[in-house]
Amino acid sequence: MTHAARRTPRSTPAPARRTIGRPVGSGSSPSMTDAQRTQVIRTEVQAAAARLRDRHPWLDHQDAIGLFIQLASVAGMVACAVLYLQGMLAWWLTVPLVAILAAFTHEMEHDLIHQLYFKKNKPMQDFLLLIGWIARPSTINPWGRRHLHFHHHKVSGMRSDLEERSITNGEPWGIKRFLMLVDSMLANVLRVPTVMRYTGLYIREVDRPQNPGEVRRAVIAKMSLYMPLGHVCWGTWHAFVVFHAVNLGGQWVGQPVVWPEWVHSAMTWVNAATVCWVGPNVLRTFCLHFVSSNMHYYGDIEKGNVMQQCQVWTHPVFWPVQLFCFNFGSTHAIHHFVVGQPFYVRQMIAGEAHAVMRRMGVRFNDFGSFRRANRWGEHNPAAEREAARQTAARPASAA
Repeated sequence: MTHAARRTPRSTPAPARRTIGRPVGSGSSPSMTDAQRTQVIRTEVQAAAARLRDRHPWLDHQDAIGLFIQLASVAGMVACAVLYLQGMLAWWLTVPLVAILAAFTHEMEHDLIHQLYFKKNKPMQDFLLLIGWIARPSTINPWGRRHLHFHHHKVSGMRSDLEERSITNGEPWGIKRFLMLVDSMLANVLRVPTVMRYTGLYIREVDRPQNPGEVRRAVIAKMSLYMPLGHVCWGTWHAFVVFHAVNLGGQWVGQPVVWPEWVHSAMTWVNAATVCWVGPNVLRTFCLHFVSSNMHYYGDIEKGNVMQQCQVWTHPVFWPVQLFCFNFGSTHAIHHFVVGQPFYVRQMIAGEAHAVMRRMGVRFNDFGSFRRANRWGEHNPAAEREAARQTAARPASAA
């Protein structure tokens, strides 16, 4: 798929191009509504992308670019694994290198969810989604995620935003939230009542079950999103952590643990899989979930108000985690304003996009959101509990 049919030919100026580069002013007018500010940002971001494509016609070959990125990323991950297994690459280099390459496959999955590549070729889309999921087994399956993600765009920051709630958005900061970010399975185990509540809200709003049987099927579908790769990945990770933690504990107390031979044989495979496949994705997932769950606002924003949905992270303190999620905190807010742009285009126009976003009042580097549990305004737990109680009391037909 190319963009030649969707964009105005370069030889014919489009009306929208007449305003390209027109200054909005030193800042947004106090009389502007958030909807008007949103439209200004969308117009300028789209214009910046159009200028970029005029300068670089090769960007029109979007399908080919996406295919190359996905295949090259997966090939790079395999190459790193082979080098490690042959003793040519240290584990402490293998893990971050594979994690960085896996971040590209995550961005590709996100673009594929929005059908930005091979829109008329579903088998190719499914193939790219499949190899991306195999490369990143710590995640839910991409076909199930598509429904969650589309709903996220409709209700970003609202109570039924299952995608963001699943990665701890809205939780108060502390050791518990840190552990849930490190381990996606703990994100469910450590807050079962909360998981049941926000999953129920999502099911009532999206699936709209009409009887108990439909409710059960919807719950089972949501609980199965990690199967089978997610369970293999996290099971391997838990085996790795428990085995080495027990060994360290035994050495610390002066009582080395004697394991059966079959355990040592199994751990040879577990250790290799952890370095080449699981460990890099645990690192990547932690960084992505840390960034995404904190740069999105939750709980007290106006439905559909894009100005309140995200902040932008550009502060150097975030660079280490941004490295493993393709600068997600800096560029993802752009996606909320203009959905149909590939991730590499967002990165290439980030400077221009950030300039207009600042002028219009989008928040940058809002460190206070950590204290506010990702709320837009001040966190009021009592009021939120009452709102949750009232929501739970509503009949399903009113959801």
